[in-house]
Amino acid sequence: MKKGIITIIASLFAIISLFVPVYAQEDSVFEVGEVQSEDQPLMNVDENGNVTPVDTEALEQELSQTPMIMSDDMSRNVSVGVVNFRTKPSAAYNTLYTEDGTNKQGYLNGYSASDGAFLEYNSDYSKVKFKMAGVTGWVSASEVQVIDYNSVASVSYYSVSSGYIYHTITNNVYSSNYASKILIGYNPGYLQEGVPYYSYDGHYFYTSYVSMVSDYKQGVYTNSVNNNSPYYNYYQYLPHRSKTTFTAKELDNLTASKANGKLNGLGSYFIQYQNTYGTNAALVYSVAVLESGWGTSSIAQNKNNLFGHGAVDSNPYYGANGYSKPSDSILYHSKVFISEGYCDPLDYSGRYFGSHLGDKGSGINVKYASDPYWGEKAASICWQLALYTNKNDYDTYTLGIKTKNVNLNVRKEENSSSTNLYQTGNADNYPFIILDEVQGSNVSGNNVWYKIQSDPTLDSTRSKIVQDKGDYNFNNFYGYVSSVYVTKVKQGNNQTSQDLLLGDVNLDGSITPSDYVKVKNYIMKKTTLEGNALKAADMNQDGSITPADYVKIKNTIMGK
Repeated sequence: MKKGIITIIASLFAIISLFVPVYAQEDSVFEVGEVQSEDQPLMNVDENGNVTPVDTEALEQELSQTPMIMSDDMSRNVSVGVVNFRTKPSAAYNTLYTEDGTNKQGYLNGYSASDGAFLEYNSDYSKVKFKMAGVTGWVSASEVQVIDYNSVASVSYYSVSSGYIYHTITNNVYSSNYASKILIGYNPGYLQEGVPYYSYDGHYFYTSYVSMVSDYKQGVYTNSVNNNSPYYNYYQYLPHRSKTTFTAKELDNLTASKANGKLNGLGSYFIQYQNTYGTNAALVYSVAVLESGWGTSSIAQNKNNLFGHGAVDSNPYYGANGYSKPSDSILYHSKVFISEGYCDPLDYSGRYFGSHLGDKGSGINVKYASDPYWGEKAASICWQLALYTNKNDYDTYTLGIKTKNVNLNVRKEENSSSTNLYQTGNADNYPFIILDEVQGSNVSGNNVWYKIQSDPTLDSTRSKIVQDKGDYNFNNFYGYVSSVYVTKVKQGNNQTSQDLLLGDVNLDGSITPSDYVKVKNYIMKKTTLEGNALKAADMNQDGSITPADYVKIKNTIMGK
């Protein structure tokens, strides 16, 4: 599936990278030629967190034997229909679309998930309106099929089993076999076991496909079983600017239980770069699992690349053949891709739609991946961690969702005349981490404001965005939004080590040689540590205090 365009773009990209930061190969290619990178295999995920590549060759062969008839005169009379996106002769090509109402350009790959809800044609039947993976968009009628709902063998659906929600996804609407079954989280209580529920946004669920399409066409959710209480998958909507309670050892133990590859034993790096660059270790780990198949993919094995990043000679972190070691790919992903890229509202390539994993409507999934349900799949690995460790990490943060179609200002202080730090953009289902609730200036009769964690990195006075900084300060990077525009959807317990600086053992607010001495004396059993001092001494977050911790403290002091 090699494409000449990839070679051309790679050459151009190598030149451009001399002047600007390097970003994901798939990001760059999709903006130009809608071609899937060879090093970015599409992945299926099952209910146990097993990750396997999609057998694209078999699907391509199957398609070549039954050529697709694109949307035509026959389909114009379809009332309740399914939009089939798996129509391309090769999985190397994605389908481009335009979001309804915003004209935002997007892309998806029908070999990962094939079905969307058919809403209507435009006036000359050249465009098809659909809903899929949280986005309502328009796609060229020549790129897709519109099929009567009664003529398909399968559509994607949600279900509940033993108290958990699962999303079962098809990548072939003509077959009753399904590609992925994704763990979504706990049943909120209003879904019944053994009942198929239909949803193309993961927020509102329907027992009737016909009723769902009818509501979508009217822009309402009246007939859903939870029309007044939309569901939000915690890990899918948790911003990266957060900290996990999972330890490095717990990450390593789960990895070891799944595979023996380049991801094994790297748990401490996810924690370390979380604390430095403000990128939730569990979220970054889950993306690494998904992109590398638990560290066993060819690009992970041959290039030490856990995320499928494009390799360019001029990049300071890795050469043309990949990274020198797997941990470098974690560093680069955390610092450059997430902290300096997908978390930056001023990002030069327009990738910011919120710092959560998300879907095709909001979040990193909008631009990072062609798989429409990539965000759900990555989030499912976090849920596997929760099950494996029996931890309620998912109760840590309070989350709020921004009002639909509002480009909200995030202010420096809790009043409308305060400095505007950044804007959220118009993306629907945009989440905030709510740190506190305060009194501020009156907005539409309401003076309640939310103190929220900032997505971008800020300057020392917390007055403006500092781009390409990378380092993140959880204590000082925050802003305020009026509660008028935000709905709380998850109440957290706020029991995090957010205010704790790892390595600051004497708790004086900085890391100095005295901290190094305290850890060394503790290891030599000359002194004891307890409480936050003991937590701060566990520099690599592996659950115990060892010489590796004071080496990290020493290296931090020396600027290494």
